[in-house]
Amino acid sequence: MAAENFLVVGPTELKFRFELRKNVPCTLTLQNPTGERVAFKVKTTSPKKYCVRPSSGIVEPGSSKEVQVIMQAQREYPPSLADCKDKFLVQCVKLGSSDAKEVTPDMFDATKQRDIRQTKLRVVLVGPPKPPSPVPEGVEEPVSPATLGYKDAPSSTAGGVVSAAAEDKAEIRKRLEMLEDRSAAGGGRATAQQPAKARGGFGVVHLLLVALLAFLVGHFANVSVPLLTDWVRGIVGKAAGGSAAGNAEL
Repeated sequence: MAAENFLVVGPTELKFRFELRKNVPCTLTLQNPTGERVAFKVKTTSPKKYCVRPSSGIVEPGSSKEVQVIMQAQREYPPSLADCKDKFLVQCVKLGSSDAKEVTPDMFDATKQRDIRQTKLRVVLVGPPKPPSPVPEGVEEPVSPATLGYKDAPSSTAGGVVSAAAEDKAEIRKRLEMLEDRSAAGGGRATAQQPAKARGGFGVVHLLLVALLAFLVGHFANVSVPLLTDWVRGIVGKAAGGSAAGNAEL
């Protein structure tokens, strides 16, 4: 604030938050603590860069007025925000007994006005605001379906492969059990048949060998052939009967 001026001007510097291709406003307040009407006029070193509304006016005694200063949209960043050289000047004059309702160029003519007060204001540029963080501080960011999406895909695929492998394993085990049951059933029948046949076949062969041996012995021992023949026939009949019984069991 400049105490020497007729108006109290605030703030003491114009701060703009710089953003590309966007108008940035800043409010200037002019307060009249005197008992007289005061006329003001706002000037700047960069008139093409800023727009002031209103750029001039009258502040009644004990009242205030707001002035809107707008930095027009810029197409490129300045070389350095901290090195901004833009400035504003607020000039004020007392109107005394004048009942003027508008500001005229003569009011601020230095050749006609001896008491023109003024306040200089500098411009401060601030960088654009930072985008809000999607995750509060102190909280770990969860893995996301863009970040999640790619990382979770292998896990999901692996689960599908494991599930499919488990199903295939169960199916193979089921089929093996069926084959084992069939093999056991077929093998049981074959095993049941084989001993019977073996029992029948093995008995007949041995009986035939015994009959042949008895025949030879009887022949050389002068045993009666008819008696020996009847004895051999009896043995063969028994062997045949045993074979038939084995087949009947099957």
